[in-house]
Order: sequence, then structure tokens, then C-alpha cells
Amino acid sequence: MARSLDLLLLDVGNTIAFLDVGAVADVVRAQGHAVDPAVLARVEGRAKRRYEALMAEGVSHEEGWGLYLATLLEEGGLGPEVARAMIPPLRRAHDVFNLWRRVPPELPAALDRIRAAGVRLAIVSNSEGRLPELLERVGLASYFEAIVDSHHEGVRKPDPEIFRRALSRLGVAAERAVYLGDIPGVDVAGAQAAGLGAVLVDPGGFYAEHDGERVASVAEWIDRLLASGRPSG
Repeated sequence: MARSLDLLLLDVGNTIAFLDVGAVADVVRAQGHAVDPAVLARVEGRAKRRYEALMAEGVSHEEGWGLYLATLLEEGGLGPEVARAMIPPLRRAHDVFNLWRRVPPELPAALDRIRAAGVRLAIVSNSEGRLPELLERVGLASYFEAIVDSHHEGVRKPDPEIFRRALSRLGVAAERAVYLGDIPGVDVAGAQAAGLGAVLVDPGGFYAEHDGERVASVAEWIDRLLASGRPSG
């Protein structure tokens, strides 16, 4: 990353807070079916690719959310009708406590390090309007100056407008900001269209063909940046 950096923008789901596949399996079990969380973790890349295609087709976030999980469950071994029937109970569980809620243990210290280096932090995410509650609950709320949520904005990634709004509110030029997210056609494409640097977070190795910068975690990217000696300036 050759540019100097003033602002790091982050996605939430599967970037700083990951899908709790155990919680998904618990909901399915309560409905009288069974899936293996380890299998769900292995096949999640297929659900990501379907969500990416759905966003390109203009499907709503809510519909994409449900089809993401239905795809995950189908790939995990459930029949299509059963997988679709799991969407309402999963949505109810999500409304109680966001299913994307597993925070990597190394992340908070990494966020502390990059803030200490003078880099500001904010969120840009396709979500359902309750990200402050989630981030508070998982201990991350205090790190971010702003949360730009598609639910409140009426615009969603990959539309570059949602990134432009974040930059405008924080008073940072696009060339001084970088975005990290987990889906190439949604996160990377959208951020690049707005003029930001963009990095793919791919801990599962689902996008080996990606020809841009790709890292296993936000913490890994932060440590690379700080080791380069040019976080900001």
C-alpha cells in the first residue's frame, strides 16, 4: 500500500465480526434438523458468491441476507425447501443478537495500534440498521467515529455513493482512505469505484483467484501497514 493513510473504513460482517455458524446450527436444530457447523464454515464461500451475484442483480439486502443463509444451509446438506424454511427462524434469532458476532481475539489490539498511529476508523456496511447495538455488545463500538449503514442511507454497496458519504462526513479525501471488506464484487469493487484503496479480507481462502490485495484478517493488514512505517502523514 503506497498511499499515506488517514482513514481506515471497515465492513462488519465477515470482516470484523464473523458469522457464528454454531448459532446457525443451533437454530436449525431447534427446528428439528441438523447441520454441522464445521461444514458450514467450509462452504460459506459459496454463499458469499451467491450474495455477490444477487447484489449485482439488484436484489434487496433483506432478500440477499435470507438467500445467503439458505445457500449456506443447502451447501451444508439441507434440502432446498428445508433451507428456505430456516430463513424466518434465523431472522428472528438475528434480531435478538446479530448472527455475525464472532470477533477475532487479535482484532481489538490491532485497532488500538492503528489508532495510536494516527489513523481514524469508521464503518461502511450493508446491514439492518442496528450496528451500534451489535458493536457495543461485542466490545468494538468505541473504536469507530462513524457508522454508515445501508439501512439508514438508502444506498448500499457496491454503489460508490455509500463510500462517498462516509468520506464526506469524516472530511477525508478518497486517496487518503482504504476500505477492507470480504466480498470482491460488493466491497472491493464499490470502494474502488469511489476512489479508495481496497483490500479483500479472505480468511477462508475462498477467493484465491482475486488479483488485488488479499489478507487473512484485518489485524494482519494493520500489522503489515505499521511495519511498513507509513500509516499516515
